[in-house]
Amino acid sequence: MPPVTLNAIKRLREKAHYVEAQINLQHDASQLWRYIINTDIIDKKIGLSPLKYTFVPKVQGGSLIYVESSDGWLKEAYQEIPYQWLPPHTFSVERAYSKGLFRYFRGEWQLTNKATGGCLLTCRYYYVGKYLLPLKKSVQNELDKVVAIYKDIDKRLPSHQTVTTDVFFQPATETQEKIKALQQAWETLMPNSIIPANVAEYVCTAPDKKVFILRPFEIADYYKLPRMDVLRFCLLATKQGFLEMSWDILCPSCRGAGKHTSRLIEFSPTAHCTACNIQYDAQFEQNVEVTFRPKPQWRTLDTASYCAGSPAATPHIWAQVTMDPQEQRTVQLDLPEGMYRFTSPTMQGDLQGYVTDGIDDKQAIETLKLTLGEAFPLRHTQRFASSLHVEIENIQDDWQILKIEKMDYQGRIATAALVTTLQDFRDLFSSEVLRPGVQLGISNITLLFTDLKGSTELYEKRGDASAFALVQAHFDIMTTIIARYHGGVVKTIGDAVMAVFTDHLEAVQASVDILRGFTSYNQNHSVEEQLIIKLGLHKGACIALNLNEKLDYFGSTVNLAARVQGIGEGDDIILSAVIYQAAQAWLDTCTDLTVNAFTARLKGIQESHTLYRISLKPSS
Repeated sequence: MPPVTLNAIKRLREKAHYVEAQINLQHDASQLWRYIINTDIIDKKIGLSPLKYTFVPKVQGGSLIYVESSDGWLKEAYQEIPYQWLPPHTFSVERAYSKGLFRYFRGEWQLTNKATGGCLLTCRYYYVGKYLLPLKKSVQNELDKVVAIYKDIDKRLPSHQTVTTDVFFQPATETQEKIKALQQAWETLMPNSIIPANVAEYVCTAPDKKVFILRPFEIADYYKLPRMDVLRFCLLATKQGFLEMSWDILCPSCRGAGKHTSRLIEFSPTAHCTACNIQYDAQFEQNVEVTFRPKPQWRTLDTASYCAGSPAATPHIWAQVTMDPQEQRTVQLDLPEGMYRFTSPTMQGDLQGYVTDGIDDKQAIETLKLTLGEAFPLRHTQRFASSLHVEIENIQDDWQILKIEKMDYQGRIATAALVTTLQDFRDLFSSEVLRPGVQLGISNITLLFTDLKGSTELYEKRGDASAFALVQAHFDIMTTIIARYHGGVVKTIGDAVMAVFTDHLEAVQASVDILRGFTSYNQNHSVEEQLIIKLGLHKGACIALNLNEKLDYFGSTVNLAARVQGIGEGDDIILSAVIYQAAQAWLDTCTDLTVNAFTARLKGIQESHTLYRISLKPSS
């Protein structure tokens, strides 16, 4: 099918008939929005056939979207002009057909809040049929089915929506036997915890695609559980064969998985997204996600696409505007507090800004002008008004897409950088390593190096067996605390330890607890059994790689962290300036600590560095 032209679309728009439905709903637009836009689930519920998507790359960037479906003898094919949406009030989609009973379809949805409460939902289906076929009745029937779903959604939502309410989940009562069987199988993985029961319920009741891509943090947030505990449970369930683990390289634009593999050793450092028409590299802490799915005996899943372009398919994209060739339009964005990024598949760069609620700032931008077809203007991060008018001009002879991303999405996923730093992962999946020769960049990670002071003398005085037992006791103290703060031991070298954390504050907190732990240990042991620990911390970019069949880290950040630890005198923590500045506010609350700044030259490094020595105040 050749690409549809604007003139052809304009003629079809002029010829189109429409059917309309208006529904008064008891909930407001913001409560209903995430359900109404989930056209993938709704289309499946009303009995539409699965769709096959083909993406044809465009020279200037992005792709043309072609869709095919088959329902018995009836085969349809069309080009889809991408959805556009402005939450929580309006969304629409447009299609030009080459096969089937239609030549054209456009769906428009509008949610308007009412002063008395609730909202008015207006749905319009525009269509042009082939061969003068009387299609109004069949289009009306499809709309009636969708309206019935909307009414059911409104009915099933409670008057005061809670976090544990999702109208697309099956009622637990319908799958009680499966939930109970799975709960019993899992209860020994995490005894005396509600997590096995909650995850079992989620696996048995959540929509198919949520279960096919199980995200531990989504489950945790749904049930108000600690995120890291749910992630740990998923790792345990995978080790015991109940779940499968997947390493997914996410497209930086649509966040779809361009590649996924069940083993880290099969991981490829590059991927291509056919939908967005971009080649991209894997970054462990940015776009490599660890997800899970149940083994087939626990749940049969339908992963077919019924509407892949649905706004619900890309929750990180807050709003999307599709502009006709040479079109000018002004849209209003209602932006909650947060960071935002304006991007387009055919434009270089981006434009970033933020919204802060509750502050009257006359410098906040209320009107933004953008020209699609040029590079984004080079600007510092902007402050946007919560009600932002965007004046858009498309100077190209093709459709252009403007995406407004909400940049909090990264915090919803368990990144590979996070998972691989966890002690639980390293204990349970020690054989999971990258393929030899594959190196993956990590832009920011915190490294902890430790060493025992006077260990040589310890072996000489106490003998190998006794000294070795003390060294092992020292490892036990540190490993327990490192795991508690969601870090992991990469390796031990003699009596030295290298550990990693994705959260710099947790790394500092773990180091302080280690220092406290050894102080407590020494107070309860003889002089001959004293263990004097030296710790050093630094953070920055590094490379993850396979070294001696273990997942290891390499680079100048690693070298500097080791050198920082080497400055220690014993019973102290040495922090680089970048670590101290990031953790200063928390350190200021610790009344038992002394902090001293000093300047030193590190071994093998020419310039001097400002460092910070942390030690415990003498007990009174």
